Amino acid sequence: MDDIQKSKDWKTILKQIDNICDRLCDYRYIGTSLKETKAMLSDFKQDALGSRLEEIMNDFRLMTDFFQKGYQDNKREELYEGLVCKLYRLLRDIQLAYRKVYDSAVISHLNLANSISFDIESIRHNLESFVSEIALCSLEADDVKQEKVKTLYAGHHQYMQQLFAAILFSSQWNHDFAKNMAKIIVSPTIDSGDAQLLVSGIMLADMFNRDPERLMALIQIYEQSQDVQVRQRALVGWTFAIDDKMVDLFDGVGSRLSSLLDDERVRKEIQELQMQVVYCRNAKRDNDKLQQDIMPTLLKNQNFEITGSGIKPKEVDPLEEILHPEADEKKMEELENTMRKMMDMRDQGVDIYFSGFSQMKRFSFFYTLCNWFMPFSVNHPQLQHLSADFLHSGMTKAILKSSSFCDSDKYSFVLGTSAVYHNLPANIKEMLNSGEAAPGIYGDQGIDVHTPLYNRRMYLQDLYRFFTLSDSRHIFHNPFDDEHFMLLSHGVFISKMNVEARKVQQFLLKQKMYPKLSELYYEYKDPDNATDLKMEAKIFMHEHKYHQAQMVYQTLCQMLPLDDKILAGYAQASLLAEDYSEAADAYETLYEHHPENQNIAQYYAISLIQDRKAEEGVKILYRLEYENPDDLNIKRALAWGLLHVGRNEQAENLYQIILSSDSVNASDYLNAGYCNWFSGNISTAVSLMKKSFIDNPGRAYGYEDVLIQLQKDINQLQRHSINDVEIRLITDMIFA
Repeated sequence: MDDIQKSKDWKTILKQIDNICDRLCDYRYIGTSLKETKAMLSDFKQDALGSRLEEIMNDFRLMTDFFQKGYQDNKREELYEGLVCKLYRLLRDIQLAYRKVYDSAVISHLNLANSISFDIESIRHNLESFVSEIALCSLEADDVKQEKVKTLYAGHHQYMQQLFAAILFSSQWNHDFAKNMAKIIVSPTIDSGDAQLLVSGIMLADMFNRDPERLMALIQIYEQSQDVQVRQRALVGWTFAIDDKMVDLFDGVGSRLSSLLDDERVRKEIQELQMQVVYCRNAKRDNDKLQQDIMPTLLKNQNFEITGSGIKPKEVDPLEEILHPEADEKKMEELENTMRKMMDMRDQGVDIYFSGFSQMKRFSFFYTLCNWFMPFSVNHPQLQHLSADFLHSGMTKAILKSSSFCDSDKYSFVLGTSAVYHNLPANIKEMLNSGEAAPGIYGDQGIDVHTPLYNRRMYLQDLYRFFTLSDSRHIFHNPFDDEHFMLLSHGVFISKMNVEARKVQQFLLKQKMYPKLSELYYEYKDPDNATDLKMEAKIFMHEHKYHQAQMVYQTLCQMLPLDDKILAGYAQASLLAEDYSEAADAYETLYEHHPENQNIAQYYAISLIQDRKAEEGVKILYRLEYENPDDLNIKRALAWGLLHVGRNEQAENLYQIILSSDSVNASDYLNAGYCNWFSGNISTAVSLMKKSFIDNPGRAYGYEDVLIQLQKDINQLQRHSINDVEIRLITDMIFA
């Protein structure tokens, strides 16, 4: 195969390698996998990879020969598993090698990756020397120190770009290298920002090349680091990098993770992380809520300005104050409530700034891959083209201290506002430099920036921006997409995190994310656990599988016979499943327990009506309507009951009230149509039913749809001696 054809097919070959890896992990058939790997390498000449394959094949051949000759070997199983693991790592490196040759997105980073010495001692020396040299600068005179610091940061940033690329695109790590890299990162002798950046690089590399030793390094960093930011990045790193097949293949990884998950604090952090990931990936949806519910209020109240110390009124027309003295107070209260709602969303974990800052990621700053993951610093070399007075102004210091913005957004904000700053009047600049005009960001007060929860949230927002907006995002799989974001679906968590998974399920229910809720639920379902069965019943109800929900609630009633909430669920499921006798019995019991509960009384009455005990149901509804004369839902139920007992005139009076209300709906028009039909007012009935079916903005009904709907009420129609011919005639008249 020539290079041109190969370059067209490299993505297909990557998938073939994935398939070999999957089969190797699933079945451990090393002989077949070796043949497939050899055939692949025959078209892709890489001497180092070929030598590694030859070594594995020779070891396998020796094992086979010894087995054929009848020799006993107590370590045969261990040696075989070792060869499987070696072949897996070789296949991942072959995959990497293909991308280095044919993937243009990867090729663009290789000059950086290959331009440094990638050995532990060199890495340690460069990272520690930077810290020492910066410390020595403090002894210099101010003018000398400033230039020297700039030079040191520029050189170091260049090195970190190279090291970041080398970590990303290096082959599978050996155990000693990974362990020593983790030791460097947790060491207090290197800069925290460097450590955080390197953790991100290891995470991306593991997502890119599925390296068990990189994963173990992230776990080691998480366990040993005393820096909350480094530790939380490591947590996100190893949870995002977990691959079920790789974990199953490498026993050491699986046992290490299993041991880690014995710690309740670790499980709690993973639970929180899972919820935060959901908030991140819902950023676009939440932005729609902001645009619809919050921004209109903010725009409407432009007589106020938002400052770090709160909301303050701007100067207004004195005449307006005289004519409407209460207007400002009402606007202030409305704006305060709106801002509080937005801050509450933020505190819950909602990424309220994503939409605004997503428009500010086209600066050349973000063409550098590692910049997406770099903690904010005014010393960053790619900010030094900005004026010193702006970089060190009170406004910039406020942004640096802000607890509202993730690092990526801080860079965007500084780069975006620098142009505005230069056009400001001198007196305004002076205020900014002094810090008077920018004491903080609204809502920042009271946020503890040292908590794991806060630091993890900010980092996840940085990651979400990268995987959503960066030109380099396609090199890696997206941990926020539908396929990958449900972290608790990994096998290693399923055996350990039942309690936490149930809390996440409740969270998904609140977020109305039913497909993922259902998926996660069945991963963890315990048929003897009442909490699980309650969730299953809710899932069935949402999916309109009322008969299945009824069966689950029936089981729950047997498990917890004194729980009225479960009985209420059974009653509702029975009613919707059209098992009216069971619904009536259940609601009767609930009614006896809670005679003051109007909803229970109403549903009990409806169940009785549907169970051909309409007179009993109507008696209850008469009482409810007397006690609640303004409740339209009770009037609806009573009117429907009156039709069942043949009191059409009384029903018609109620429908006139219902149809004149502001909350009239399609069902009201249909039932009012039935009422007139039963009374012989066919023209009025047709007119009303047209409003229900033809003029319905929620759904456009066709001829057959109307027939199906009328068939649902066939018992009621037959009770009034209406036959199939009359049903078809009135349907024709509706569409005439």
